Amino acid sequence: MNMPSTLYADVYVNTPVDKSFLYRIPSDLKVEPGQRVNVNFAGRITVGYVTAVHGNKTGDFEVKDIISVIDSEPIFDNRLVELIHYVSFCYVASRGESLAKALPSAKKTRDVPFLRKSFTHNFNHSLSDEQNGIYEDIKKSCESVHLIHGITGSGKTEVYIKLAIDVISAGKSVIFMVPEIGLSSQIYARLRNVFEDNLIIYHSLLNVNERYESWVRFYRGDARIVIGTRSAVFMQCPSLGLIIIDEEQDGSYKEQSTPRYSAKRLAYFRARGEGAKLILGSATPSVESYYAAEKKTIRLHSITKRYGSSVLPEIEIVQISGKNDEVSSRLKLFTNRAVSSGKQAVFLLNRRGFSPVVLCSECKEVVSCPNCNIGMNYHKNRGLLCHYCGHTAPVPKVCGHCGSESIEFIGAGTQKIEEIVSGEFPSFRIFRMDQDNAKRKNSASDLVKRMEAGEIDILLGTQMISKGFDFPNVEIAGVLMADIGLNLPDFRSSEKIFSLLVQLAGRSGRGGEKGRVIIQTLNPDHGIYRYVVSQDYLAFYKNELEMRRALCYPPFARLVRLVVRGRDEQAVENAADKLSENIAKAVKQAGVLVDVLGPSPAPLSKVGNNYRYHIILKCGTQVNISGLLRHVLQKAEKKNVYVEVDVDPVDMI
Repeated sequence: MNMPSTLYADVYVNTPVDKSFLYRIPSDLKVEPGQRVNVNFAGRITVGYVTAVHGNKTGDFEVKDIISVIDSEPIFDNRLVELIHYVSFCYVASRGESLAKALPSAKKTRDVPFLRKSFTHNFNHSLSDEQNGIYEDIKKSCESVHLIHGITGSGKTEVYIKLAIDVISAGKSVIFMVPEIGLSSQIYARLRNVFEDNLIIYHSLLNVNERYESWVRFYRGDARIVIGTRSAVFMQCPSLGLIIIDEEQDGSYKEQSTPRYSAKRLAYFRARGEGAKLILGSATPSVESYYAAEKKTIRLHSITKRYGSSVLPEIEIVQISGKNDEVSSRLKLFTNRAVSSGKQAVFLLNRRGFSPVVLCSECKEVVSCPNCNIGMNYHKNRGLLCHYCGHTAPVPKVCGHCGSESIEFIGAGTQKIEEIVSGEFPSFRIFRMDQDNAKRKNSASDLVKRMEAGEIDILLGTQMISKGFDFPNVEIAGVLMADIGLNLPDFRSSEKIFSLLVQLAGRSGRGGEKGRVIIQTLNPDHGIYRYVVSQDYLAFYKNELEMRRALCYPPFARLVRLVVRGRDEQAVENAADKLSENIAKAVKQAGVLVDVLGPSPAPLSKVGNNYRYHIILKCGTQVNISGLLRHVLQKAEKKNVYVEVDVDPVDMI
């Protein structure tokens, strides 16, 4: 067969325009589908993604040459292209944007050596009767999606490992996903002991070349199991056999920038399309996942006992006033007892910074970010910091509203709590872990090593310390202010707080001796605490489900959130009004049942000098809302505004 004298490539680039672009392949370059290339697009050199090579050019237009080839070999194939089509359609994004999100970003690559070894493993743990029953059931099942609902410390990871060993022994590959980069380090160390060089890691704290090397090794089948955060859902391999999503309820599996994909939904798509099994695991499954299991859309498995000899901790609710009682007498008592006997404590505060709010005691005006309509946080070493846009400023000497010099610091973030805790326990070794210091490479693995070596008496941190860490020597867990987040304008706020508290409780008493949890709150009568104290997920789930049924929230409907943002508030409001009107017209013409709510100012109505209005769409679970939205947005006036589309949002703020 004669090859055409001139070859062309269909190339996608990271642009909102949802189409491929034709480029000529120079005779001195070898280009294959699945490679990244450098191209001149709109006058700038950018990365392009080659999906096809052919000799067809129709039409009389100038075709630019590909400048250079980035990858020495293909790094994706048609399976990823099909997944990207799905992402683009579901989440109303272009295929170029979706490919850019999916693939590693290294622009200068080196050849990755082959390190393939025969598969061996070092797993000698015996499973409990409950664990083994679930393992055997999943192994024999023809169903593709399974939910393991196991109480904290029940040994879900041992079941995952056994299933992964079977899959790899059969010549297939495994994607193991965790919600936090910090958590991946502890599980990585654990799995490394089992899978050795067959295991790689993939997350954003790796440098671009490390991520590229992990991608290529998994794509070739050189490494057979990868542990990573949500972006690992895109990783390709010769034959996918298993996807594991641990702590599946966690909101971090939802991407917050375009395309705003759900890693869980993409895992469903891949499992069914590639003949793999998907395992979701959690002590507090999302309401949507458990409902799907009740409806037998996915297979439910339950572990009701902790692994080994450990038992669930005792949970106590303690009322505080919020004024100079950040650490209650009960928490002090049990912390002293635990640490004095050689045990460890974990304190949770769902805030960063030294003091969350700075205000004037005369007029009560909060010192707010000039770019956002939210209060700035005081950080001891940095002054005032906006956690949304990053703006910094010194603490004012006088109130900008009334001129008073009565500036106060209200509340307590992790830095201030660290000082308070250090004062209460001067002889104890205290380690603070929050988003500020977790961004340092190896910070999580250093924490794990120090906790396991007994070099830390009290671990103080934000949400990340509640997610799956396994520290057998922790006897006491304290929640310093459980109320934070309960009254946010988000229908998922109760679910998020319930999960956070139960997960944090699960960090204690994992080593055989019964642990204790002290939950400090301003309002001990809040209904959520009776479910937390009894650790009764099913009772909480049934109550939450009825609320959502009455209000027609997921899983009884699908939501789409559109945020219109820009620097001119009137332009934003006008654009949001017009967009809402056009959506309502399109819904009526299509004859589908969709409630169009808004527009209205978003709860965070100004962020980073951008005013924000949002529109909420409620629709039936079978409505093709993405196709309808794509059509409306293509015709929308976007001058001076930007429209964010979030299908199935997990955050309504």
